[in-house]
Amino acid sequence: MYLQRLELIGFKSFAQKTVIEFSRSASGQSGIAAIIGPNGSGKSNLGESIRWALGEQSLKSLRGKKSEDIIFSGSGLKKHLNLAEVVLFFNNEKNNNQDFPYQEFTITRRLYRNGESEYLINKNKVRLQDISLLMAKSGFGQKSYSIISQGTIQKILELSPQERQNFFDEATSVKQYQIKQEKAQKKIIKSQENLKKTAIILSEIRPLLNSLSRQIKRLEKRKEIEKELTEEQIKYYQYSWQRLHQRNEEIQKKIKINQEKQEEISRELKKFQEDSKQSFQKSSREGYQKTQEKYQQWLEEKNNLLSRQANLSQRTNEIQNKIQNTIKAKIKELPEIDREELINSIKNLQIIQEKIKKCASSKEKNWGEIEKWIDKSQAQIQEIIDSLQEKEPSAETTSDNLEEKGELQGLKKQQEEIKEKIIIANQKLEKFQKEIKDLSHAINEKEKEIFDWQEKISNSQKKLGEIEYQTNQLKIELARFETKEQGLEEEIKNEIKNLDQNTINLIKEEKTKKEINVSSDISRQKIEQLKYQLEIIGGIDPEVLQEYPRVQQRYNFLEKQSNDLKTSIKSLNKINQELEEKIKNQFRESFHKINQAFDRYFKIIFNGGQAKIQLKEDSSPEEKKEIEILATPPNKKIKNISMLSGGEKALTSLALIAAIISINKPPFVILDEVAASLDPENSAKFAQIIKELRPHTQFIVITHNQEIIEIADVLYGVSMQKNGTSKLISLKLEN
Repeated sequence: MYLQRLELIGFKSFAQKTVIEFSRSASGQSGIAAIIGPNGSGKSNLGESIRWALGEQSLKSLRGKKSEDIIFSGSGLKKHLNLAEVVLFFNNEKNNNQDFPYQEFTITRRLYRNGESEYLINKNKVRLQDISLLMAKSGFGQKSYSIISQGTIQKILELSPQERQNFFDEATSVKQYQIKQEKAQKKIIKSQENLKKTAIILSEIRPLLNSLSRQIKRLEKRKEIEKELTEEQIKYYQYSWQRLHQRNEEIQKKIKINQEKQEEISRELKKFQEDSKQSFQKSSREGYQKTQEKYQQWLEEKNNLLSRQANLSQRTNEIQNKIQNTIKAKIKELPEIDREELINSIKNLQIIQEKIKKCASSKEKNWGEIEKWIDKSQAQIQEIIDSLQEKEPSAETTSDNLEEKGELQGLKKQQEEIKEKIIIANQKLEKFQKEIKDLSHAINEKEKEIFDWQEKISNSQKKLGEIEYQTNQLKIELARFETKEQGLEEEIKNEIKNLDQNTINLIKEEKTKKEINVSSDISRQKIEQLKYQLEIIGGIDPEVLQEYPRVQQRYNFLEKQSNDLKTSIKSLNKINQELEEKIKNQFRESFHKINQAFDRYFKIIFNGGQAKIQLKEDSSPEEKKEIEILATPPNKKIKNISMLSGGEKALTSLALIAAIISINKPPFVILDEVAASLDPENSAKFAQIIKELRPHTQFIVITHNQEIIEIADVLYGVSMQKNGTSKLISLKLEN
């Protein structure tokens, strides 16, 4: 990352808008920009503008006494301004830091004459802490080695222990972690304060909540008992009601049954009385047996005839099939027209045969129908035979047909005889069957009526009298139970509180499938016990119901806040410990590297000698670090840096700054007249050190030193105009 551009307007002597472009070399190395100009031209204001934009709060460091001194105050030829603004443009294309969020960004600071000020990152308002953390992540030491103001180089060795500690905190790049740690510690302190306040409030609310909780528990207990009481009362009265209701239903059912029996018995008596007027005759079983024997004889005769008829039909079918086969064999010898006639005749004959078979297998044995089909079949066969004779068939075929025809005629005659006999048998069977049926029915009915009618009349009259008596007793009992139901309903309304129609319906609900299992005496005793418990609990203030949820909600909220604060404090303590460990490790590591580099650059500048920085052995992370700087130029025995001359202090400070820059590698460094007290030889050494550090760090040097000017990539000249404002010109150099 490097500073790409600086824009300022209204800052001290730079009244007009001034833009400085800081470019990099063709090889990509950071450049060295030298700002030169006569004394009083305002060149140091450029370095101070960068320091101010990055959040410098010390007006003394900015050579002012009040904040308005930052804003251009005007001159005899130019009016004062009401605003000072500085914008820094940073290029971070080669970003190797994952924690750094930008590739390009701007930092802006504005100050108004009325005292208002604002900070911006990429034109978005932020806090000063956000800018400090952002620059700390980039490795920029805002208040120490990265910006060395005019006349302060040797003061680095004269810093107080606290200032020296801050100096090395930035030098070792632990400042960003310290900012985070400080933020976490502030959160811990704030959380602990909030936790104490929450604990105080909770201690005040807890007694009230406990009191309300006890009353609510009593109220809940009362509600539970009232609910249980209502349930027991409902069960008790439901049981009592169902017992009465079921008894009423039983009586009504018995009355209805008795009335139905009375009607039934009355009808039977009337019928018996009518039947008794008729006389009955004894049926003869001898005639029934004779008729049954004759029926069996004729049935056997009919079965024999049917068997013979079936045999004749089978033989007839065989002969007809044989004639058909003979005809089919001769069909091909006939002309085309005669052949079609024969085919049609054969089809008709086949249909006739199927009908004959169907009739023969029928259970009804309708032989009259069968006879008709046989006659029709015979006629068809005869027509076929006559047709064949007209066509002069062969002698062999004619002879066979005549023989078969004669046999068919004989079979037909036998079938006609059997048919007549079957008709006679059917007539006899129908006659005897009807006689048997009539005789059997008459015998059964008459004998039953003769033996039963007198006994039934006697029994029915006796039952009728008994049922009439029972019915009257049941009606008396029904009236008594209906009166009890009315009294029970009045008792239910008086006993059960908040009784509604649904409860009444529940009590009166019919339970036909499952009777309520409850003992009347035990249930009544339990009801009395529950009433006594309600009397002991007594009444509860209704306002408790409204007060308790509010207090409980407040208590739960505070308790949750307390738990959240404890969790947050625990998490913040863990973060603080991790940051402390990170700071400790990084400080030690970077401190060791800076110490080695300090000795190296000290020897380069002084051509020998020794220099080192060291921590007190008994220092710890929880205590303030005590850092000691030791420097011994060659051929001298100096135990304390206070014994160094002014020039030696300046050179030692430059060696320390160079060591820090070589290890920490800040994105840019601003040096304001740091080589003013150096002789040409030491100036040349310091210039070589800057060239050595240039690949990783951008240098902006405000100087009059010729050796520094010679190594610069670009020169910026600052001059003071007649109107009291500074003007800038630039010149790029070819090295």
